[in-house]
Amino acid sequence: MSQYLSFYFASISLILLSMLISGIQLSKGVSRNQSFYFMSFTSLIGFLGTAIVVMAFIFLGRDLDSYRFFEELPDSDFKKTFFIGYFLFGFAMLCQPLYFRALRQRVSKRFFLASLGCLILFYFSFLVVGKKGNYLDRSFAVYIFILCLLSWTLIEATISNKQLPTIWFNLIRSTSLIFIGIFLIWMLVIFVANHQGHIFGFTLLEISHFDVSSRVLRGTLFLFIQLLILMHWMENFSYNAIKLKIRDEQIQDLMQEKDMLIENLSNNSALIESGALSAGLSHELNQFLGRIALNRDEVLTLINQPVIKPEDIKLPLDNIQRANDSAAKLIVSLRKLFNRGEVDSSLCSVDDLARDVVALFQNRIQKSHIQIVMDLQAGGQQFIWESLIRQVVVNLLSNAIDALDTSFRGDKVIQIQSSLDQFGDYCLIITDNGPGIDAQQGAKIFSLFASSKSSGTGIGLWLSRYIIERHKGSLIYKNLPGDAGVSFIATIPRNLKTSGMGA
Repeated sequence: MSQYLSFYFASISLILLSMLISGIQLSKGVSRNQSFYFMSFTSLIGFLGTAIVVMAFIFLGRDLDSYRFFEELPDSDFKKTFFIGYFLFGFAMLCQPLYFRALRQRVSKRFFLASLGCLILFYFSFLVVGKKGNYLDRSFAVYIFILCLLSWTLIEATISNKQLPTIWFNLIRSTSLIFIGIFLIWMLVIFVANHQGHIFGFTLLEISHFDVSSRVLRGTLFLFIQLLILMHWMENFSYNAIKLKIRDEQIQDLMQEKDMLIENLSNNSALIESGALSAGLSHELNQFLGRIALNRDEVLTLINQPVIKPEDIKLPLDNIQRANDSAAKLIVSLRKLFNRGEVDSSLCSVDDLARDVVALFQNRIQKSHIQIVMDLQAGGQQFIWESLIRQVVVNLLSNAIDALDTSFRGDKVIQIQSSLDQFGDYCLIITDNGPGIDAQQGAKIFSLFASSKSSGTGIGLWLSRYIIERHKGSLIYKNLPGDAGVSFIATIPRNLKTSGMGA
């Protein structure tokens, strides 16, 4: 008896330990839900229980071979230790059907406590029967508990298989049915033998001896069920781990697609803005070309004169040079507006960038009769993605001009201010004295595709906030008191240096 039982519990102990180790390894990085904790608890408590039983046989189980049945053993440390280990093992087996249940729905605390109460009630009943009944009475009580546990496992596995079909559920269900059939037949034999004193010519003692010998078959089936549960456990968490990896890869792909979308939106926003700028830019360039042509004619006239003074030619040539520099600066600013962006942030002067953008809008500002007041006091340079911050300034300035175009006031003013706050962060404030932003519009002003303008795309402010937030900064607005206009405040942290927009 001792050699078989010690080998039996040692085998179960190894299986439960494998469950615990494999579950911990496979669940790394996977969301650990209730089913994970039930099976981990089952594996841990079951391993401790079976290990206690095995240790009891090794260190306390002396002279056991002379006892045929467990109830014949005298009260001893071995018997007490064995019973404690067996109780823990039974508690662990109770959690296996709870694991299957937790795969499809959350197990409530009340349900768990009710299940635990049933287990305690069974052990109490087993102690009562153990003191008054014979071996077959105790075996019958144990078989009722095992039959209930197997039936519950069968029901939970069957229901879970409908929602989460797998071959392991089918094997667990088939093996459980075989196990239940064997127990039902053998319980019928025990029931008849207990009432008649014999069955098929076998006495109660012979039936008891046969019951002990048949433990090998029952133990083998039970080990097989545990191996099937282990396989399902490993498959379940392997599947979850693979699914999580695929999900992470999909998220990375979506993030890359998002960055590409943002970049395209930025370029599209610049293209949209160029429609409003094209007339003004054409006018500005024509002015520069006209100045160059006018001064060229003046130089030709001077050259054709009989007496030429060098200082007379120097003035128109200087005018040509200035006009050429101004045109080149305008073209450079326009090129930077459509630049697709840098891989890394670099040191740039946001103040200079703001001045370049104002130069681009000069003709549109004059046509709208707007006064520009620039107070750029921050100075220095900041680590930024220059083309993206340029787009932010373009969006904010363009919105300010649009807002003032809807106003009928005569003193239209846009103030552009910069400073360093108390933390040393760069602050750019663009204020217009237009109608401001009403509360209903302000709730969604930074939302994608939300625009108060009939011809607006709803991209500009959303994109501007996104760009500033990718710089670890913030973009907010504040209405001025007395409907005096609105200020948009962009803050960029100092010492920002990051690689790539996806950082």
